Amino acid sequence: MQKRTFLKAALGGATMLGTGFVSVAEAATPAADPTIDVEAADYWAGVLAKYRHDNKVQDVMLVRYLGGCKATIQFFHKGVNDAWELLFESEGFVGKNGIDKEGEGDAKTPTGDFGILRAFGILPNPGTTLAYVDVTPTTYACDEKGPYYNTIIDAKTVTGHPCKGEEMFEYSPQYNYGIETDFNSERIYPKGSAIFLHCKGVKPYTGGCRC
Repeated sequence: MQKRTFLKAALGGATMLGTGFVSVAEAATPAADPTIDVEAADYWAGVLAKYRHDNKVQDVMLVRYLGGCKATIQFFHKGVNDAWELLFESEGFVGKNGIDKEGEGDAKTPTGDFGILRAFGILPNPGTTLAYVDVTPTTYACDEKGPYYNTIIDAKTVTGHPCKGEEMFEYSPQYNYGIETDFNSERIYPKGSAIFLHCKGVKPYTGGCRC
């Protein structure tokens, strides 16, 4: 079963679709009305309807862009008769420079429909059934051109590559828990790397991820 995520931006009348995904959330509040009338939800009805009868997708996370660095994150689970139920929603943040990512290092969050690959964290596995990467002092998110671009690697086991990417162990609480997305799964440099869904930090924005 898969989880999907979407992001919509409404800047200058534009409509952009993006994604998010995860089974872990911080500061989430229960939905006041967990039953979503997909027939009356306009744009988002289309997003949810796309996967309603897709048996491979049981969960969808929407990252609804609000402008600047702000977003509303909503997590849906498929219930009886494939109807979507809103389990929680939370304040969220996107990249420091907004959305519509153009390339490596631009501090923008990509828009689109993305799947998830695996979970990771500095803290122990909280019980997810996803493959889980324990983040240690030698865990890096590689952002350098080469065979490991856009990959989480353990520098201790990868020889001949003194990675200068993101030292993930140094980013707490952001990487206490996180989800790796399939953005740029082809690892094309410098399209962008390390696009995660992760815990909130002190700053009200990310480097391009969603939190």
